[in-house]
Amino acid sequence: MKAMLQLIVAAACAATLVACGGGDKTPATVVVAQPAYKMTETKVGTGDLVAASGDTVTIKYTGYLYSETATTNGNRGAKIMSTYDNSTTFTYTVGVGAGSFTVGSGAGALSSVGAGWDQTLVGMRVGGTRTAILPDNLGFGANKRDAVTVNGITYAAIPANSPTVFDFEMVSITKAVIIPNEPAPTTLVTKDLVIGTGPAAVNGQTATVRYTGWLYDGTRENRKGAKFDDNLATTDAVLPTVIGSTDTVTGFNTGIIGMQVGGTRTVIIPPALGYGATARPAGKYGIAIPANSTMVFDITLVSIK
Repeated sequence: MKAMLQLIVAAACAATLVACGGGDKTPATVVVAQPAYKMTETKVGTGDLVAASGDTVTIKYTGYLYSETATTNGNRGAKIMSTYDNSTTFTYTVGVGAGSFTVGSGAGALSSVGAGWDQTLVGMRVGGTRTAILPDNLGFGANKRDAVTVNGITYAAIPANSPTVFDFEMVSITKAVIIPNEPAPTTLVTKDLVIGTGPAAVNGQTATVRYTGWLYDGTRENRKGAKFDDNLATTDAVLPTVIGSTDTVTGFNTGIIGMQVGGTRTVIIPPALGYGATARPAGKYGIAIPANSTMVFDITLVSIK
């Protein structure tokens, strides 16, 4: 029976190493209790602009460590940063977590404003104010910062995994410019940028031109994507082409018809009037023309005869 008890005691010691005086005495990792995310709108802003993901916003803020005991102060603990103290603002793009802080000389930077900022600022209008309680996964996460003094004001250290409380004020909103993807046209498109002088170019005439060529990009306002060729340099020869012939692609030739000397025209050439299913190797700008590409040319008519 005694031997049995000795075995039981040994097993208990193995399971509770510290209590029995042996084993690993490394302190256990401290788990920081995290509050739930909470947003309170303290003032509704004015104006037509509403902050959305992708917009650039300018804000003012004051940040605090979260305190469970400071219930009468909105759980605001020690102050950790503020734009109000230095009469500054902070600008960043909502929805991409872009933006970092450098508070005080040599204090280092916190890598990101945190997803909670995005979550809180979306929907605000200029002049509006909101307060957010941010658990660490919506704030600075495992990042930390020592206490710092800026312009005579001391801000508390930010331990890793700290929940925070932030008061935000929306100063301005610049809406993101979103250009819808415009499908490439299936027919020839021309637009005169400069009207020339003299008679208009017709089939059978030999025209000399200067040009720049781009791949079509429907997300760009001017539809001009990667530039693949031009002959604009003084060392480049003007391009001669007989209008109506096959010495250049059909759309290029057709696009010249009606131009006057000195005029400049944008011509969008669909694949059927360009190189079709034939890919073209990279040229002077290192850009190849894939099969079935739509091309955009700016053409200046130098002469006709």
